[in-house]
Parts: sequence; C-alpha cells; structure tokens
Amino acid sequence: MKTDVAIIGGGIVGCATAYYLAKQGIKAIVIDKDPGVGLQASGRNGGGVRQHGRRAALPLAMESVKLWATLAKELDADLEYVRTGNLKIALDEISAESYEREFAWEYENGLDDVRLLTAAECHELVPGMTGRVVAGKLCSSDGIANPMLVTPAFARASAKLGVKFLLNTTVTSLLQQGTTVCGVKTDPGEIEARVVINTAGPWAARFTAEAGCPIIIGPGRSQLLITERLRRTYIKSWVTISGLGYMRPTHSNNLLIGSAGTRNDQYQCQVDYHSAAIQVRRLCNLLPWLKEVSIIRAFSGITEYTPDSEPYIGAVPGVSGLYVAAGFAGEGFCPGPLTGKILAEMISGIEPRISLEPFRPNRFAPSIGEGKTQPEVSYPLDKLLVAWKAVEKYNPELND
Repeated sequence: MKTDVAIIGGGIVGCATAYYLAKQGIKAIVIDKDPGVGLQASGRNGGGVRQHGRRAALPLAMESVKLWATLAKELDADLEYVRTGNLKIALDEISAESYEREFAWEYENGLDDVRLLTAAECHELVPGMTGRVVAGKLCSSDGIANPMLVTPAFARASAKLGVKFLLNTTVTSLLQQGTTVCGVKTDPGEIEARVVINTAGPWAARFTAEAGCPIIIGPGRSQLLITERLRRTYIKSWVTISGLGYMRPTHSNNLLIGSAGTRNDQYQCQVDYHSAAIQVRRLCNLLPWLKEVSIIRAFSGITEYTPDSEPYIGAVPGVSGLYVAAGFAGEGFCPGPLTGKILAEMISGIEPRISLEPFRPNRFAPSIGEGKTQPEVSYPLDKLLVAWKAVEKYNPELND
C-alpha cells in the first residue's frame, strides 16, 4: 500500500492533520490500534478550549481559539462549542499569588481579555461556596466543546475528501532507508509513504527513538465524573478550584467534574473510585448543593506528560520524512485542530505561523544522549497535592 502521508494515531491531532492535508490534495492514511477514532485522550477529556494558565503554548492556544470559532461550520457538525469563559478560584494565598503571576505573563503576551477577580466576584460567579475564597482569575474568551464529537467530525470530513482509515491496526515499526523514513510496518503489512506523522500520544516515544531521536514522555491518567442533569444552573463556565480539580457544565446541563493527571506506568484506563470519592467529598464541603446531586457516570483516559509540560511538535531532527506531535500534558484538545493544520502546512512547505522553538522534539536530547541525569516527567497531581496542603492550611474545614 502506498500513500503520500501515513499518520500514526487517530486522535484529534491525527484526524485534523489528515483533514487539512486532504484539503490540499495530499493523500493520507490514518492508522489506529483502536476500533474507532478519538477513543483515547482525545475523547476522554474535559473538552476545555482554554488559553489562560499556559506558558510557552500560550500563542498556540490563542490562535487555536480563533480557529475553534469557525470549526463547526467548516466541518458541518455540531461540536457543542460555546465560549463560556474560564474561571480559576484560589482558596489560599499560594494559589492566588500563582494566578497573579499567570495574569502578568498572559497580559504581557497579548491575552487581553483575562482579569483578576476579588473573592466577592468569585462568589457571584459560583454561588453557594462556603469556606474561604481568596481571589480568582477569569478569561472570557475561553470555552468548551464536546470531545466525543470533535475527532469523529474531523474523521468524517477527512473521509469525504478521500482520507483512508485503517482501524484495529497496530503500527509495529517505521520503514527506513538510511536516514529517511519512508513508511510504516503494521500487523497486516507495510505502508509506503513519503512522510510519516507520529501522533501516537503516550506511545509516541517508541517511534521517535527508533528514528534516533528519543523523547521523554510519561503516560498519565486523568478521570472524569458526570452528574445527573441539574435542576438549576449553578455553574455557567469552566471552573478550576485550587486543590480540588475542575468542573464545567455540559450541553445538557449535567456537571462534568475532572481531576489532575496521575502517573500511569501500566497504561490503564480504570477509574480510581477511591480518589474520586475523596475529590467529590472535598468539593461537597465547598459547594453544599453538590451533596444533592448524583454521579451517574465515571471514566478515565490515558494521556501523556513531558518534563516541562510542553508538547513536541515538528520535524524530527536527524532523519527526513518524520514529524511528531505528542506530549500535550493533558492540554491537547484546544490546540489539536491548529496543530494538525500547522503540520499539514509544514509538509506543504509553508512556514509555521507560530514559533515551534519551545516544542522542539530534541530539546532534551543532550541529556539523553550524553548520559546526563534526565529531567523527570511532571505530573499535575504532584502540583495538586502541594496545592491541597495549602488549602488545608487555610481551609481546614474542607478536609472534614
């Protein structure tokens, strides 16, 4: 089998890349080990289309939000995308100071619709909170979409343009001739391609290493809880509460409750009900109305993390014909479509509109190649535990 581009991974980045390649008349094949597209992190996340809280990826997120405004029309699909705003609430001074630093960075780098909030303003936006609220931060242009709809929409639009999908198919290795990657080997057979794009998420490291460019990716697990439909609307936007995870409304007025990523060396998708129960109990102490709401569904997904919590995006150095986009640290949903568009443009010879320097695939290579101490992967739960200690100090009643 031959094609112009072989894409490893049928998540949001892989399917978006295929779509934008097909729009340019470039033939592509998407290969995924699962029976459908978007069945890993791309379909198992909170659906945040968010900018604030980013560092190096802030310009990428800002441009992504512009693209999201036109996606539903372009893909001819309801993505349940709404600009709800994105609220971060600090329950302690440490988190409040962190938000102030974020605000200064974001405003300096062009995110001008973000502002700091007083405790009173936070209470107005999230009524019924008990305990101590210190401050908050709000980005009004952030929003949400339904992750279970977006990747399939890209896949359908791609298929209409001629993209082929090989599902239930595992890529076992790359095809190489010297320093040129010229396709992939799969269980059924070989696929020749002039370009291979590695969007394999937590499994991406094996393919870049095979090409001589090892990258550091640690598999993680994030989990989500879905409540019954609420009788009234308590929360209208994405809300992150320091030390307690995040919440946001769904299109049907359920409440989605999410937690930070944890280490997941076994690549498991099982829900950790013990930690979920602790999270819900603590949230109920802050939001008493939540005690009357039933949890009807829980699921988790495998995601991936890097030492600096920034992704790898771009051509893999040392070889020709291989690109990678992986390691989004649980934040790949928002920039996924734009990342796919950028990759498609790069393959067509168009310079990226955003600097990809912070996302160089080989930025940790010297440490790996020279036997130096490798930087450890950063997991959000580590930061969450630090935040929770601060919350306990200032709000001991939340740990009852």
